Amino acid sequence: MTEPLRVAIIGAGKIAQMAHLPGYARAGAQVVALCDNSSPQLESLAAEQHVQRYYRDWRQMLEEGGFSAVSICTPPAYHCEMAVEAVRRGYHVLVEKPMAVHLEECERMETAAARAGVVLMVSHNQRFMAPHVVARETLQSGVLGRPYLVHATFCHGGPERWSPTQQWYFKPDLAGQGVLADLGIHKLDLMRWLLGQEIVEVAAMGATFEKATTLPDSAICAIRFADGALGTLQVSWVYRPDWENSIMVQCESGTLRVATEPTEPLVVHRVSREGGEIETTHRCINDDPSGWYGAVRAFVQAVCQGDPSPVPASEGRAALAAVLAAWEAMRQHTVVRLA
Repeated sequence: MTEPLRVAIIGAGKIAQMAHLPGYARAGAQVVALCDNSSPQLESLAAEQHVQRYYRDWRQMLEEGGFSAVSICTPPAYHCEMAVEAVRRGYHVLVEKPMAVHLEECERMETAAARAGVVLMVSHNQRFMAPHVVARETLQSGVLGRPYLVHATFCHGGPERWSPTQQWYFKPDLAGQGVLADLGIHKLDLMRWLLGQEIVEVAAMGATFEKATTLPDSAICAIRFADGALGTLQVSWVYRPDWENSIMVQCESGTLRVATEPTEPLVVHRVSREGGEIETTHRCINDDPSGWYGAVRAFVQAVCQGDPSPVPASEGRAALAAVLAAWEAMRQHTVVRLA
């Protein structure tokens, strides 16, 4: 019988607790080490999750080893250094989004992983939500024809509602570009993936309405894709009363909508050859509404089966490039063209 994949996790915050720890358990992997340099709950969390070892120093953990893969669940500013060191030692790496803060860091991570011959995956979890998987299959089938317009929304009350003790989201040196890096990158990646088109131009406006930060807590973007489709994006940390997470794609022969709540059906409207409207409903209710477990499972499978990365570094870099283009467009009050 094959031994389960042994994993270490750097960062014991909310995303590790809600996504990576249970995700590895569901995927049949074993988390054997956990590291966090500041969490007062580290020891109790390790005991609760039956993790054998816990550390305050991630370098010490990597040095002692005893595992084959590492999840990086820290603020984005630390991703590059940790990932490069992990892959240099031969560990496979699953890194949270955004992949890094600067494009040069993405390139360093990609080059290091390629040299080491290990899997480096960026956890763009919304690709693994069941309605989004069906949406991509529908668009790729051609039944709706050419995509014309796409609109995405991702809004909630702010990261402090999700994790009150982790204030790094509001710090430019740790988080990067505020709500654009936190929520915007999800939908920028998702739009690229669904349409199968690269983003070539971005315009953006942002504002800080409530949060105690110099970073934007709300933003809107206008986007042009390589094959001519146009997109709009709305993201916010000051949304009430709850949240919205949705996407719509208007195409040549119909419209595709993914409902706000990820457990609701995906609805496709298309026009028949006779001019009538046909509505198709795909009920995508499942036990992984955020796609967290699917992302972790895909990583485990790729490592165990020797497959390529399910979300390679090049994809993480492209998503970050779109975020940085939106950030520059917002700052310069102009349209930014991606190289």
